[in-house]
Amino acid sequence: MRLKEFQAKEIFKKYGIKVPTSFLYKNQDIPKNYLAKAQVLHGKRGKQGLIQEATKENIKKLQKYGEVLIEEKIEHKKEYYLAITIDRIKKDFIILFSKEGGIEIEELPIKKFNNIQELPKEIQPIAEKLLKIIEEEKATLAEINPLIKKDNKLIALDAKIILSGKDQPETEIEKIAQEKGINYVELKGDIAIIGNGAGLVMTTLDLIKHFNGKAANFLDIGGGADKNTMETALNIVLKKQPKKLFINIFGGITRCDEIAKGLVEYKKDNKIEIPIIVRLIGTNEKQGQEILEKNNIKFVTSMEEGARLTCQ
Repeated sequence: MRLKEFQAKEIFKKYGIKVPTSFLYKNQDIPKNYLAKAQVLHGKRGKQGLIQEATKENIKKLQKYGEVLIEEKIEHKKEYYLAITIDRIKKDFIILFSKEGGIEIEELPIKKFNNIQELPKEIQPIAEKLLKIIEEEKATLAEINPLIKKDNKLIALDAKIILSGKDQPETEIEKIAQEKGINYVELKGDIAIIGNGAGLVMTTLDLIKHFNGKAANFLDIGGGADKNTMETALNIVLKKQPKKLFINIFGGITRCDEIAKGLVEYKKDNKIEIPIIVRLIGTNEKQGQEILEKNNIKFVTSMEEGARLTCQ
């Protein structure tokens, strides 16, 4: 379950991570130099006009999306990206860090670490607090983008936390997925979803909903997935007999060519008659895309385009 920004920031404060002064709008007077931020669960709010100057007119526009967070605007020069997530295959945490921040994750030069001591010294205390959140709040992702530096203090301008959700499987397919070590939750729609990384899968679900589709499941193959993992994931999501399949992969430690091989081999061995759209970028993306193209499997490089085509 993904928390809204204001909920995630309450947890950040609980663990000693500094955040800007903010409050949920309930007809209060608005201080000068504040922003209004729609509390939606998907990303790219800035590009979609969901973060604006905190005026009465702008707040009224944003209220149609639900709660609006009013937050002080902090001028700054330096931004970082920092996140900790879970590698379900290796059953260990992964630290993601970039010396750049504030833009979409796909555009960032992200490095991966398994040890907090490998990070720059000033970042290590924040990473330790994120790791505590992962461990104590039973989260699968704790992310700050951007983490800014102001007067030698680090401040989380945005916050994302995804909680692990249900501990016990409720359906037969969920039980099978758990036995295979796959993070799977059954939903009520008819579009099967496979992605790598809890945050990416949650964003995928949001986009499917945005384009008026209904997801049949949440499935995260995790970091470092290979073709065998991909074949296992396909076997799980297709048990529900969905009408379409959207595979959304951002390859970091996961290799795009391995994902493509897994899909092609599974398709050869099994009858898949439903439409398949694959978004495949990152490590070995050209090799992966070539494999898909040779086997007449449609791929895109944009997550939004993939979701839109799937929902047509």
